[in-house]
Amino acid sequence: METKFRAAAVQESPIWMDRAATTDKVIKLLKEAAAGGADIIAFPESFIPGFPYWVFSQPLNASMPWQLKLQDQGVRMDGPEIAAIAKTCKSLGVTAVVGITEIADGRLGTMYNTNVVFSPDGEVLGKHRKLIPTVSEKQAWAGGDGSTLSVFDTPYGKLGTLCCGENINTLARFALLDMGERIHVANFPSVALLGGEFNDDTEFLLSVQPHAYEGKLFSIGVMEYGTPEITQQLGIAFPKKSYNCVSGVFGPDGKPIGDLLRGTPGTVFADCDLAQTLPLRLIHEITGHYNKFDVLKLTVDRRERTAVDYID
Repeated sequence: METKFRAAAVQESPIWMDRAATTDKVIKLLKEAAAGGADIIAFPESFIPGFPYWVFSQPLNASMPWQLKLQDQGVRMDGPEIAAIAKTCKSLGVTAVVGITEIADGRLGTMYNTNVVFSPDGEVLGKHRKLIPTVSEKQAWAGGDGSTLSVFDTPYGKLGTLCCGENINTLARFALLDMGERIHVANFPSVALLGGEFNDDTEFLLSVQPHAYEGKLFSIGVMEYGTPEITQQLGIAFPKKSYNCVSGVFGPDGKPIGDLLRGTPGTVFADCDLAQTLPLRLIHEITGHYNKFDVLKLTVDRRERTAVDYID
């Protein structure tokens, strides 16, 4: 296993509600990040075809046309978009995490907030479906189950990922650590478009830094760059006072590696060395020697949930 890698957080905007165009943009951005030396490249939450911002600004009856649009532009795991991104990752030799709205097979109308993990060999290593959509997100997405709460093998160690608010889910994060997670991706939408004003990045930092510090790992936090074009389509004002977005990579001491990228589109890079994690884990390894499992114990049900159990 290689210990050194360059991480990249891609803080950009999708071609909103356009699956094909956004996939083309993802491929372009992958090539740009790889040209910058990136080995692991992370994209924002539901980047293809874009985050359903209407769930925070419109009631359900008014947002139905947008829901239909999302269903039409969502991504299937066996579709050409996933295949094209996998092929690009193979040609570039990079690992990537891309947020999508996943259209579930055989479940018409059911969609998931999903992160897809691609290998440098051109394989889909797997996916993670957000366990619990946050507040109004339940209009757009169903919740996942334990079958996609997992880590994925990369040339640099096991990678795990959680979507937005579930990065404050202590038990989910603990489960990933116990699975051997060494690299984490936390992805988010732009806060500028969520129907309220966020004047600082405290919530982002509190969602990303603690996992890096507690798990003694590298955590890539990536947020979407919000644009007024999306709010114009939704008929809401673009909150200029909001900080919009922030992205960066945090080391096993919980501190950012280099500068964070704030309020502008672009890609932020960070050079990481997994060898830095060992001295810190010798002190605090919360899924190993620095815990008492006769006192504290977590149970994770990783069975896939189905509607019916057929017995023939």
